[in-house]
Amino acid sequence: MTKRITLAVVLWIVALYIAQAGPQLFGGEAGSGGEPKGYAENISCSRNWWAFGALWHCNATIVSNDGERVPYSSKNSSLTPADVGTRVPMTNNRVSFSRSYQPSVEWASVERREPRKGLVVLCLMGVPAVALFITFRMFRDKKPVA
Repeated sequence: MTKRITLAVVLWIVALYIAQAGPQLFGGEAGSGGEPKGYAENISCSRNWWAFGALWHCNATIVSNDGERVPYSSKNSSLTPADVGTRVPMTNNRVSFSRSYQPSVEWASVERREPRKGLVVLCLMGVPAVALFITFRMFRDKKPVA
């Protein structure tokens, strides 16, 4: 019984980790695409371990076309170590996450990064559903040893 509980706990830790990392891996970048309205400089990057180390977490300073300097941080590889020491074109677009909120201006890569919605939904709902199914199968009709 202890072995099954341990396996179930490990299964759920993995499933929930995938559910939180999936949107970072496949979510794209809101506000990306469009005309350059500035550039990123002073870029520094490190691995984003919350996404299994597959993505880069980069910090930079964005210098807009009118000279304003804005700190920028990205956890989904919109900037990479290959960009260190270069000036990367950036844009700022109005982004609205919900109808009830006013759109906000966010800086993003000039290169359009579309979300892969199917993979995001699979990570958020599919993996936990499979974990739930496996958990029920592991404990179905199992009587504890007295």
